[in-house]
Parts: sequence; C-alpha cells; structure tokens
Amino acid sequence: MNEIKKGIELGIILYLFTLIFTFIIILAFSRNLPSLSVIERFEPPKTTEVYDRNGNLIHSFYLQRRIMVPLDSIPPLMQKAFITIEDKDFYKHWGISLKHVARAMIVNLRYLHIKQGASTITQQLARNMFLNQKRTFKRKIREAILTVRIERAFSKEEILERYLNQIYFGHGVYGVEAAAEYYFGKHVWELNPREIAVLVAIPRNPWFYSPLRHPDRVLRRADFILKKLYENNVITKEELEEALQEPVVFAKPSEKEQFEDAAAYFLEMVRRYVIDDPLLGEDFLYKAGGRIYTTLDINMQNTAYRVVDSLLNVFEKQYRLKPKKADYVRDTLNPPKYLQGALVTLNPETGEILALVGGRDFKDSQFNRITQARRQAGSAFKPILYTAAIDNGYNPSDLIDDSPITLETYVNGEKTYWVPQNYDKKYLGKITLRKALALSRNLASVRLILDIGPETVIEYARKLGIKDSIPPYPSIAIGAATVVPLNLAVAYATLANYGIRPKPYFITRIEDSRGNVIEKFEPTLTTVLDSVTSYEMISMMESVFDFGTAKSARKYYHFTRPAAGKTGTTNDYRDAWFIGFTPDLVTAVWVGYDSVRTIFRGATGAVMALPIWTTYMKSILDTVPPLDFVEPSGIVHKEVCSTSGLLPTPYCPETYDEIFREGYEPTQYCNIHIAPDLKRAEEAFEKEELMEIKGQ
Repeated sequence: MNEIKKGIELGIILYLFTLIFTFIIILAFSRNLPSLSVIERFEPPKTTEVYDRNGNLIHSFYLQRRIMVPLDSIPPLMQKAFITIEDKDFYKHWGISLKHVARAMIVNLRYLHIKQGASTITQQLARNMFLNQKRTFKRKIREAILTVRIERAFSKEEILERYLNQIYFGHGVYGVEAAAEYYFGKHVWELNPREIAVLVAIPRNPWFYSPLRHPDRVLRRADFILKKLYENNVITKEELEEALQEPVVFAKPSEKEQFEDAAAYFLEMVRRYVIDDPLLGEDFLYKAGGRIYTTLDINMQNTAYRVVDSLLNVFEKQYRLKPKKADYVRDTLNPPKYLQGALVTLNPETGEILALVGGRDFKDSQFNRITQARRQAGSAFKPILYTAAIDNGYNPSDLIDDSPITLETYVNGEKTYWVPQNYDKKYLGKITLRKALALSRNLASVRLILDIGPETVIEYARKLGIKDSIPPYPSIAIGAATVVPLNLAVAYATLANYGIRPKPYFITRIEDSRGNVIEKFEPTLTTVLDSVTSYEMISMMESVFDFGTAKSARKYYHFTRPAAGKTGTTNDYRDAWFIGFTPDLVTAVWVGYDSVRTIFRGATGAVMALPIWTTYMKSILDTVPPLDFVEPSGIVHKEVCSTSGLLPTPYCPETYDEIFREGYEPTQYCNIHIAPDLKRAEEAFEKEELMEIKGQ
C-alpha cells in the first residue's frame, strides 16, 4: 500500500516537474514572440499598385510582391489541393499534427539532425509570418508556440486564407494571386486545374520548381499533384485525364520588364513623390498595399520609348556617332557617354503628363533629362520673345530687319563685341515677324529684343512657366539661356491653351488598401495671356510647319493635321529641340549628349528632334480625328502684301491672309508695289531731295 502511495506521489512529482519544465521552456522560448493581440492585428507587407489614366496596372512597389484576395476568390480546387499536399488533417488537428511529429522525430533522430519536417499549414503560416526558415530545434519550439496562438486567434478558414496569401512562390512573389499574375498573367480564379497544380507545386522548393528556370520540372510535379488529388478523391478520373491534357502557357516576365523600362523615369517620379510625402513615405509605398492612379497613358508611353530609342539608334548608325549605345558596357561609377534623348507629352488643358522619357536607359543613368537637365534652349526659346512682342503691340505682319548687327558688350569689365549670325550666314533684309519666326532668323530676333527689352522677355518667360534663372542679355533672344525641358514644354502648353498656364502633374489620386482617398490632385490653371495674343502666336507657329524650319514634317513625313511648333539648335550643335502641339497635345523633344558636346556638324532640331516628334505624334494620333485650333473673338482677317505686310495694291505680286487683333489691323497700303508712274515720281522726288541735302 505504501509502495502504491509512493508511486502515486512520485508520478505527481514527475507530472508537476514536467509541467514546470514545460512552462519554463515555453516562457524562455516565448520571449519576443508576438502576443495574441499582435497576431490578430498582423498584416503582411502588401504591394502598392500604380495605374495609368485608363486603369491599366503598370507597376507594383513592394518588399514582397503580394496581392491580397479573400478566400472565396480562391478556387475551391486550389484550397483542397494545398490541404491535400501540405496538410491532409488540417481541419482535424489543433495546429500541430502529433502523428506527423512522431514520424518526423524518428527520421530526425536516426540522422541526428532535422531532415524531415512535420509542419502543418498553421505552422507554415506561423513561420512565414514571424520566424525565419532555419531548421533548428529552437525555431521549431517557437513555431509550435506561435501555432497554438494562431489557432486560438483565427478560424480554420481565416488561417487558410492567410496562408494562401502569405506563402512564397519564388522571384519575390508571395500569395496565390500575385503568383497567378506573375507566372500566368491571370487572376487566380481564372486558372485551369493544371495551372492550379503548378502553383501548388512551387512552394515545396521555389527555386527548384521555378517555372522560369525549370518549366519541365515544375510541370512534372504538377502532374504528380493532379494524380494525388485523384487518389484522394478530390477530382474524378475524367477530370484528371482532362487536366493532364490542358495547355500551360507561362507569361513572359520580359514583357513586363520591358514596359517598366519604358516608364522607368515616370515611375521614379512617382516613387520619389510618395517617399518624400510626409503623409505617406516608404512604409506606404512598400507595405501598405495602396493604389496610385497616375496621368500616364500606357500606349503613348510605350510608343514614346520605342520611337526615341529606335530613332536614336538610327542616328548613331546614319551619322557614325561614337560612342554608340549598342557598344556601351554598364558602368555604375560613370554616366553613359552615348547620345541621349528625352520626350514629354502634356495635356495643355490640364497639365497632365501623358508620357515621359527621361533618357534612353534608366538602368544606365537615373538622371531625368526632362525634369532635371538645364540645357540651352536655342531657337526653341523664340516663341517667348515673339509672344512678348505680339502682346505689346506688334502684329505678325510687321517688318523687322534681318541684316547684320554688331553689339558692344562687356565681359569681366573689358569691352568686347558680339556679332550674332544667322544659321545660313545669309540676310533677308526687312521681313515680317511671321516669316522671321517661321524661318528662325536670329538677326531679326536680336533686333526685336533690342526694341522691347530683355527684361520684358524675361517677364513673359515667367508668365508662361519658365522658372529657370534667365540673364537680361540680348542673347536670350536666340536661346542663350538654359532651361529645364519640362518648363519649356509648359510655356508652349500655355500658348496651346490660349493663355491659360497649366501646372504639370503626374498623379491623380492615392488610395489606401481599403479604397479610401488619401490625396487627390486636380488641374491648377492660371490665366497669364489673353486668347487673342495666344492665337496670333499659334498661327505664327503653324507657319513653322507650313513653310518654315519644320516643313519637312509635312513634306517627308506626311504629317497633315493642324499643328504649331518651333525647332531649336544651340551653338556648335550641342542641343537639338523640337516642341510642337496640336490642339489637344503638347510634345517636347530634346536630343544631345550629357557632356554638352557637339552632336555632329549639322545636327539641327529639324534633323534630330523633329523626326522623333513627328514619328511619335503620327503614331499616337493615327486613329484620332484631327482637331483644328479654334479662333477666338477679337481676331480679324486681312489680306496683306507678303513683302510689306501692308494692305495690298493691285501691283503686289504675292499676298496672303493675315490675322490681327481687332483695332490693330493695317490701314496703309503697300509702299513697295505701287503704280509705275507714281513710283517714278517718288524716285525723282527722293533723288531731288538727296541732291538738296548733298548741296547743303
């Protein structure tokens, strides 16, 4: 009897000791593990998605590429397949399968290290949520503790939903929806049974069964899984045979990467904005699972990137430029030395950035030449000068002298002389402002700025959207000032928008993971000119296409729709520009080297930038009906002499229809083409007057 009593006491002592030891072990290994409340509130890092203006997903920012979906969006077959392969007793155990643990312990004791696991779905979830993947006894104990806590916190359905959204599929992809999109380009609910089996196969060893690296290997395992599903009565014999015959076509990540390359500079603008925003920051961008809706048009962007890159490749071969991009070996320490190009398209009515190419290759150089570069504008600056003149009383038909001029100036206190030249080294004498702008005559433009003053031109540059510092020198008339391309594009957009300056923007709204709007952006418009001045400038810049420096767009590229614009070329052919607009789109193109060196002799804006502009605009507008510029009230039309810009006489050999601000139209008749008798009389009078002066 005493022996029985002692045995009972010993058993109680051993039991209590085991309880105490277990409690100490749990207490020791529970240190720094999340509490039940933390587990209930836990959310894995989510993917923040970026969309274009038409709702197309164009990029994802993530630490872990994950798209959360509810359990009822995941096909029942996928749910059953994961349970069958990973944890057949999922709905029976309390988080840990003792049967599997016992079997694994025998195997592991035999090899004296952890060779076989016994992880249930809940254990895998615990490990993926809070622990690492190292196979140690310490981690297994902590995993078991967390598993029990998770089973207490969630129902089996909630555990399965979290598991299917948490599991790793390789290549930075987490969760079944992100995996379906990455490997198949589909939603998870659109997958066929064999594609489902492929996804079930991957988590066993994401590298070994990667569809990108080993497609044959993962398909063999997928077919093995389908047979297991049949053996476990999840699918019928007929369903198995049908599934084994289903085609599996893997998406090509290179296509996604190619678009991300095309929009890389734009996406970097989005990334920087969100990170620098005090309301958002890195946590929102990489963890919150928000949505960012942008102004980008995916089709325009792809076309812009393709046209810029392909034509610059053509130029490199055609003009034998060195170095060539094709020969460039990526160097992270030094910027690339090959020819660069940049393009931006704006909606002039709103300021939305529809397409942006900041350089030829973001991987080679992250410097955004549209928003960060400061380059001499060349003749692309002239519309600002002519806008100032028109708004201060000039008419498009007024005459300006295109003849040689020498200006006295001072450099470092020493007197020197500036002798500007026309591009062709020729002089046309007195010509109309319309002709001077269309043909980009430098000497006429210099005389114009001397008349209205550099300070006036700078004032109008500010009005139109040029934020860059501009020195008050006559040389700015022919583009000596450096400007950021985006600012110059805004100036043209202001004219295209009839004097209403749009503020450029690239994000329309930002939402959190629940769809709540955090920030919203709308057009910011400021009226800086009246519509009459703007329309006169639009009309004058149309002449650039009709008979000026951009006439090749009509003649050789067959660009026929209404458009206005201006070429630009800087000293020594270092920068080539073309900025032009239709009634609904403004596009600026710049070509040059980052090192500010000569492209080649003859590399004008018409040769280098205009072909890019025209090819791109034709591509994106090919299926869009053409629009015409709308003439505002306050404009009157008059037929004038092409030479004098005045009302024509019967003897004027060439006339054209000119526009004027109402009240500013000419009232005098041409004094060049007059009746022969009157002309002889005037000549005699002038001769007699000269003799009289001579005699004095």
